[in-house]
Amino acid sequence: MVGKLKYPFLLLWALLLISGCSSSGDEEEIVSFVEPKPGRSVGLKKEWSLNIEGAPKEFMNHPRQIAVADEDIFVGTYGGLVVRVDKQKGKIVWQQEVGSSVVGGVALSEDKVFAGTVDGRMVALSREGGEQLWESKVATSVASAPKVADNKVIFTTLDNRTYALDSNSGKSVWIHVSVPETLVVKGAATPAVSNNLVFIGYSTGELFTLHLPDGKEIWTHNLSRLSGGSEFERLHDIDAEVVVGRIGSDDFVSKIYVVNHQGSLRAIQSNTGGQVWDQKLSAIRRPLLWGSQLFVSGDGGSVVSISSEDGLEVWRTEVSDGYLSAPVRLGNRIIVGDNMGRLLSLDPTSGRVIGLDKLNEPIIADPVVDGVTLLVWTNDGDLFRYSVDEL
Repeated sequence: MVGKLKYPFLLLWALLLISGCSSSGDEEEIVSFVEPKPGRSVGLKKEWSLNIEGAPKEFMNHPRQIAVADEDIFVGTYGGLVVRVDKQKGKIVWQQEVGSSVVGGVALSEDKVFAGTVDGRMVALSREGGEQLWESKVATSVASAPKVADNKVIFTTLDNRTYALDSNSGKSVWIHVSVPETLVVKGAATPAVSNNLVFIGYSTGELFTLHLPDGKEIWTHNLSRLSGGSEFERLHDIDAEVVVGRIGSDDFVSKIYVVNHQGSLRAIQSNTGGQVWDQKLSAIRRPLLWGSQLFVSGDGGSVVSISSEDGLEVWRTEVSDGYLSAPVRLGNRIIVGDNMGRLLSLDPTSGRVIGLDKLNEPIIADPVVDGVTLLVWTNDGDLFRYSVDEL
């Protein structure tokens, strides 16, 4: 029996580790992972690397979202730092302590940097000099990276509340509340914003669409399934940010895509919440929408291509015996990292692994494509900037 957990993150990480090396039955044969051997590197040239902070405690991680501007990169750390890095030189411009571990990551407005903390505060810093401008206390730990839109900073907390604060003052604009869960996947989905709508996923498996100005509910959709015998199998969390579909000439988005930990990837009508299709797939990282395909880093170490039109699987490639970052597009290829320190390049048409490099540092944060460069933030606290040999 699982009671109220003081440290639910630790239990979840233990469950994930156990699930990676167990089978569902006594007679089931365990198939060993075979690492891809493409015979060539990913094709990246290291421009610089910078150590920002050491590795966090076991089973913990640095925030997985960094923010990139024209000249700078902004990083939050497990140790409670927000750091501004010169993008070209790879040097720290300033660093500011915020008093507690940064959770989820950081986000930017025109003149501010926002970071949420494990002790339940949203902090706003000056982008230019790093000095604190305001902080706002919330009920529990911030669980998601913030999203900035329409002069609001929007984020989700561990108890399934979403706050919208005035980005200039930190004052509350609106709060949306769902039912809290006892056992959750570490973190929460970053709110997605499009066309005056906010899409929010909770650990209950519920997806809410809210009106951006006032937080009023427009529709809700539940991804949870009534199945699973263990606590691990019953985790419903929507931990991956909602993917907004293509925007037409009338600024209308016909579909959004959402996936949860329990094994449901769905296309949903953005105006009504009606289901378009459902594919059985479990993931906690944001899928990549590229043309008519969705690329998903599945919980089992596979990258999966799904047709965005009808939800049919196009290909599936096992690339890792660990946990994958979100896939990103770099030129004509897909890049994904894992917590074993692999950086892989895949062909989007066939799913074939066409490049592999080993950083020997766990890649838990999602890589960021910045023009013709790739930024990788490792869980050892190192930030790498790579240029691309060819696109």
